[in-house]
Amino acid sequence: MTDASFRPLAVLFDLDGTLLDTFPAVTRAWNAAMEPILGRAFDPIEVAAHFGPPDEPMLLAAFPDSLSASEREAAIERYFAEYCLALAQIKPFEGIESLLDWLGARALPMGIVTGKGRRATDVTLAHFGWTDRFEWVVTGSEVALPKPDPEGVRRVARELHMEAANCVFIGDSPADIGAAQNAGMLSVVAGWHDFYLEELRHLSPDFWPQSPFELQRWFEAHLQ
Repeated sequence: MTDASFRPLAVLFDLDGTLLDTFPAVTRAWNAAMEPILGRAFDPIEVAAHFGPPDEPMLLAAFPDSLSASEREAAIERYFAEYCLALAQIKPFEGIESLLDWLGARALPMGIVTGKGRRATDVTLAHFGWTDRFEWVVTGSEVALPKPDPEGVRRVARELHMEAANCVFIGDSPADIGAAQNAGMLSVVAGWHDFYLEELRHLSPDFWPQSPFELQRWFEAHLQ
């Protein structure tokens, strides 16, 4: 648990699995791209095993070597088309909109650090009306190394004119918590998404709220 005297000056969020449960949408999009090529559907755990690179490099790494350039491009376009359709079935986790409104009302700078590529991130933020919600967004398309490397979170802190030690990074995966710890930020697990539960247990995050409402109460206590 964090020191009671800690006062956060900026809040950074992961996107997938933290603000939104986009895993079903990504799985649908992956299968739209890959099933016509490989002749089978993938379950969510199989798809998650490819997470790390942004969308397009993730797909390119999984394509058979025999696939032509035009077939690769067609598969990538199927991925994005299905992802956009699937967004209609996705909602923010319960309490996230309230949390973002509360933080925004207190003029606390907010940023996003996501492994998602720029194209998918921009579509997602636009769909939920969040294009102007965050002061800075760094995607997997803009970093040399993915999380848990701290490049992305440090860049957002720098763009927000904040020291890393004064920032909170909230994410649902071991890579998120690792990035926060490697950057010297306060690490918070998005405990309302349990996909990586077992892997997270040994990482000793600073705080593990079970809902966005619990996280908001934590902010209320630390921003008095």
